[in-house]
Amino acid sequence: MNEQTIITIQDILKLKNRNNEFYNANPKKIKLFRHSQKVKENSIVGKDYIGWSVYKLYHEKYDIFIEFQKEQDDTVMMDVDYMVAFIGEEQNTARFVGVFKNNGQTHKTSSGYNYDLEELDEFKLLKDRVVINWGNGRTWKQNWETDKEVVWFYKDSDPAGVPYFTRYEDVVLDYNQLNMVIKEKEWKARLDACNCVYAILDKSNGKQYVGVTYKDVKQGLKSGILSRWTEYAKTGHGGDEYLKKLCLEDPNYAKNNFQWSILETLSKNVIEKVAVERESKWKDKLGTRENGYNIT
Repeated sequence: MNEQTIITIQDILKLKNRNNEFYNANPKKIKLFRHSQKVKENSIVGKDYIGWSVYKLYHEKYDIFIEFQKEQDDTVMMDVDYMVAFIGEEQNTARFVGVFKNNGQTHKTSSGYNYDLEELDEFKLLKDRVVINWGNGRTWKQNWETDKEVVWFYKDSDPAGVPYFTRYEDVVLDYNQLNMVIKEKEWKARLDACNCVYAILDKSNGKQYVGVTYKDVKQGLKSGILSRWTEYAKTGHGGDEYLKKLCLEDPNYAKNNFQWSILETLSKNVIEKVAVERESKWKDKLGTRENGYNIT
């Protein structure tokens, strides 16, 4: 990205195909919220954190922050379908922390109402990575139509949240990122250029699955990483027996827990025997048969 280019948070979040419902939402029903105050004394879920800054609550007690954010006055939320949330930082800047769909009131509280605020997965890649100029106004709620210039974004991804490709050895992707890179021009070319031995890490327990890519006529897979990883993007499990079992028990298991990385690159024309031998060597190194998800 050209350092001189002026880009707004609206440019980033309203990219087509990120979330079609949000893309087509009424702009007047999208509001920007900037958390900067301390936890209120009348907060129900935050009663044990009175005096904490919301910034500290977000970073140290995220689950409590999510519940705290749901406590809102009726007059604040009556015209809001989507909350674009930020944490106030130094001077007039604010850090993006998520897009939340307002599904309506759940119950009345002593300080107002509790709202069902559903975080949209498609924007999670951008959390903490984008900082905007909130402006000179002290108001903590602003209209979507008020453009907010991006002053900083995390450099390992572009403004759309797609990670930059550097080296095969550096590839580490969660499920949302995997779904993005298989559609991105440069990534597609890179992943289609070679085969690899790869690992899938289950972040919930540290267990790993080791796999390999090569041309597999029986499975209908072309040679190259792209073909195999596209299958993972579609299902989360790619048909692998143990991973499939986890995903069938919990449809969101891959999205919440799996992480893909490349252990070793192989030639685009690698034969099956060589590919399987390299896969087996990595299974031995990482112990994924005894302590992971590889059955054989």
